[in-house]
Amino acid sequence: KWASYYMKDQNKICFIVPTLKMGGMERVVSLLSNYSVENGFHVYIICLMQNQAAYEISNAVSIVTPSFDYQGGMIGKLKVLYHLIKSLKDIDPDVVLAFSEVFNPISILAARIARTPIYVSDRSSPQENLRLSIQLLRRLTYPFAKGMVSQTEKAKSIAIERRYNSNIAVIPNPLRQIEDDIPRVKQEIIISVGRLIPTKNFKELIDIFFEVDAEKKWQLWILGEGADRINLEDQITKLGLNDRVKLFGAIDNLDYYLAQASIFAFTSTSEGFPNVLSEALAFPLPCITYNCPAGPADLIQHGENGFLIPLHDKSEFKNNLQNLMLDQPLRESLVDNYEEHRDKFDVNNISKKYLSFLFS
Repeated sequence: KWASYYMKDQNKICFIVPTLKMGGMERVVSLLSNYSVENGFHVYIICLMQNQAAYEISNAVSIVTPSFDYQGGMIGKLKVLYHLIKSLKDIDPDVVLAFSEVFNPISILAARIARTPIYVSDRSSPQENLRLSIQLLRRLTYPFAKGMVSQTEKAKSIAIERRYNSNIAVIPNPLRQIEDDIPRVKQEIIISVGRLIPTKNFKELIDIFFEVDAEKKWQLWILGEGADRINLEDQITKLGLNDRVKLFGAIDNLDYYLAQASIFAFTSTSEGFPNVLSEALAFPLPCITYNCPAGPADLIQHGENGFLIPLHDKSEFKNNLQNLMLDQPLRESLVDNYEEHRDKFDVNNISKKYLSFLFS
């Protein structure tokens, strides 16, 4: 559908994002921008804060940044609103896609004033307890957007229940490029990835590992950094796991570490869309995950390409993880169809879905 707009030269797209620093929505914006430029669209990114891009973005993409340093508060938000209105009027795009639950209401207001059609994308867990003022503003402003993008079916159902918008598309995050030339070593290693924060639930994962690896043959690698590091280090020491549980911190080359492992374990209790789980499935690694409110159920079919465990059912998680550890043919069977996952979440296919929705 969007191809007809290109033929009519109605091909100016604008993305609104708080920053282009390292992060999930920033990565999606960069991939969408590059794909759109390669397919003949004029692309603009309006940033709401001063920053440098953490991802590779085509030189053909125009990036608009504010002249002020955002300090928050009412004055800061008014400055953002003025910056958006002026930028949208100058660019005069055919369509706008705004990211960030916090700033989406301001983006919608600015687009209405600039008389520009706007869509919004929600990125966090649909059950995350955002400030009451943000929740109220979303309820008031989202119906004025032309449409809304949710990352998961659960997020869409909650958005419908809250009457955010009647035109909602479920579009997951695209996969990044997997490094296939890295040799797969497949040692007796269980790997997990995420920030060291309570919702990632690494404390429970460490407990589970301690209980299932009675023969002490396996290692648990956790990649990521965060405020829970000291607590997790204390737990590892108390359980006598210093030689088998490794906290690697923030790393640059995830695929190098995934290539060493035989199982990906994910105990997060809250997700918007779990990119690391999608990447592990595509690598491929046999995966086991808690079915937290949004995300894993859109990626895993229980028993077919991984194990989807009811949230907080520690006993069931332990049983299935132990089965994976003991049964190599089972591990191999779960990754047989990994190419289907790669194709489904390929950046080109996901980008086409975005453009089709924006220009439908």
